[in-house]
Amino acid sequence: MLIKFKNHSPKLGQNVFVAEGAKIIGEIEIGDESSIWFNCVLRADVNFIKIGKRTNIQDL
Repeated sequence: MLIKFKNHSPKLGQNVFVAEGAKIIGEIEIGDESSIWFNCVLRADVNFIKIGKRTNIQDL
């Protein structure tokens, strides 16, 4: 789920996979071919987050 926060929307590169239940909030940039897996929460409500190309983020 992509969530806008304070006029900032997440920006996803090409071929980014976001699994069901994941939440991406605020000023976030995700590089091409990255993946955000089930139930991960990325919060950029205070500071900017930049995730590089081909990065895999998973819950434990």
